[in-house]
Amino acid sequence: MIELIVNLFGSIEASKTVSFFVRSFVSLFVIVNAIGNAPVFLTLLQRYNEGEKRTIIKKAILVACAALLVVTLTGNIFFRLLGIELYSFRIAGGILLAIVSIEMLYGRKTQTQSSADEERYYIERDEISILPLGIPLLTGPGALTTGIVLFDTAGTLVNRIILLLTIAIVYLISYVILVKSATILKYLGKTGTTVAIRIMGLMLLSVAVQFLIGGITAAFLTPHK
Repeated sequence: MIELIVNLFGSIEASKTVSFFVRSFVSLFVIVNAIGNAPVFLTLLQRYNEGEKRTIIKKAILVACAALLVVTLTGNIFFRLLGIELYSFRIAGGILLAIVSIEMLYGRKTQTQSSADEERYYIERDEISILPLGIPLLTGPGALTTGIVLFDTAGTLVNRIILLLTIAIVYLISYVILVKSATILKYLGKTGTTVAIRIMGLMLLSVAVQFLIGGITAAFLTPHK
């Protein structure tokens, strides 16, 4: 009987861990949006040869991944120092993700990314791999928000480690997508790319709603002085 209870508890915990991994992966993959950013990368890197493109993309991925890992690990600490409750950030994050997802659904370039003038400025200064490719195209406010909220809701040390590994996996997949972006976009075509972005926008909107529900619920359940 005791062994049965232990096995049942273990299977429930394993199920929760798998569920957290899937939710984290989908949320981060969608918000990083390598497929949606592929045309931007192709445009900004057209004056470089294939070797240079690969080097720039690799550097952009490393910068973006490092930035998200650092903010994910330290974000909660700064909020505590500032006296900001995490449920407030979850609500704010849900609103931000909702805005980004709606822009994706309607095919607009999100305003949380860089402008054309900023892109030209950094191309001229040869800092394109850091700005705007790494930040904010691959790691923008939406990705930072998602990382912090997921880290706060992870619950266990195992889930937090899984989240950090998931971030690395998402950027590894994004690297492959961006390196092969010309082939992928040619295969998908304009219609296929548009459909893929719309689907990801809908998925991201679902994540945003979940963030909002979780934040509002926590706000009501947390005792206030």
